Formats: sequence, C-alpha cells, structure tokens
Amino acid sequence: MKKKLVAGMMVAVMAAGMALPVSAADTAPTNGNVSVAYEEDSTFTLTIPATVTLSENAGATGTVGLSAINVSTTEKVQIKVTGGISNGAVTLTDENDSSNTCFSTVSLTEGGEGLASDAVIAEFTMESNPLTANLYFTALGEVPAGTYSGQMTYQASIVSTNNAGAATGE
Repeated sequence: MKKKLVAGMMVAVMAAGMALPVSAADTAPTNGNVSVAYEEDSTFTLTIPATVTLSENAGATGTVGLSAINVSTTEKVQIKVTGGISNGAVTLTDENDSSNTCFSTVSLTEGGEGLASDAVIAEFTMESNPLTANLYFTALGEVPAGTYSGQMTYQASIVSTNNAGAATGE
C-alpha cells in the first residue's frame, strides 16, 4: 500500500511539473527577424508542328510557339532553327532514291528571305501575345514522283532580355 501511495504522489508531482509555465530570466523585450523566401523556376512548353505538308504549286505555313510560359521579367524564351536549313532552305530527299532531292525556302515572312543557319525565329516574354510565330515554306515547283521528306531541328532556351534576336512574338 505504501508503494502505491508513493507511486501515486510521484505521478502527481510529475504531472504538476509539466503543467507549470516556464518563464525566462530576462524580461527585456527581444526582437528578431525571419527571412521569408520563395523561388519559382522559369518554365515554358514548346509547341512545334509534327509535320508540314508541302506542295509543288503552293506555299505552306508551319506555326511554332509556346503553349505555356512563366519566366522572370529579365528573361525571354528564344526559339532557333538549329538544323535542317542550308542556304535558307530545307532539303527533302526521295525515300527510294537519295540522289533525288527538292528544296523549299523557309522564311519568317511569306516570300521572304531564307533563314540563316541557327537563326532566331521567335522570342517570347511574359507579356507576349500571341505565343506563336509562323514559318513560311515556298512551293517546291515541279518534282519527280516519289515520297520526299526532310527534317528541321528547333531549340528553345531561356535567355536574358538583353540578348537581341531576329523576331518577336509580341
């Protein structure tokens, strides 16, 4: 019985000790600062046509751009054609005869000058509207029968707004 009484008193003392408020020895007011931060990475989603179908007697248009953009006010998204353009034109090769080729001039304006290799074709900021740019392809002219294909490679990157380019999406 004596052991139960001692154990009960110990539990009561421990419970009371946990409920007592703790006070600081220094009663002077203290001030402090807390840093508050947030970082949002710049992002974009590039949209390019899977295929642009050319013809012998009419030009064609391919639209490139962004379906989403979130960049800082000191950045822009720059889109370039980094491959597949030579002397301002894309080359199409017959699938059954690699010596049989045809060409279509690719430009930023209808009937315009052909793109240079590694040319900037569009730049977009958060204020850009629309988020698209057109590439214009000239008619092929008379082409022998066959199935022709070519390829262009695009590169999109985030650059400083201080970098100048050839075209804007604004």
